[in-house]
Amino acid sequence: MRIIKADTALAALSELRTRMDEILAQLRQTPVVLEKHRRPVAVLVSPARFEEMQRALESACDIMLAYEARRRESGARAGKRRR
Repeated sequence: MRIIKADTALAALSELRTRMDEILAQLRQTPVVLEKHRRPVAVLVSPARFEEMQRALESACDIMLAYEARRRESGARAGKRRR
């Protein structure tokens, strides 16, 4: 496993068999990008980080939906004024 920068580590898929404990321990500090033939195929993150990402995504979706609702509402109001 290689640390490529302070917040990401790389590991070959084959390393999962021989160094799983080390890779899982690394997840406490950074995500681990799994590679096959030196190409990324998956990213492992800790359960806590995954939940954090899910919450952030849900918040972003809520903000986008609220923005779209306001945009449609203001467009509907503008349409009523034109009549």
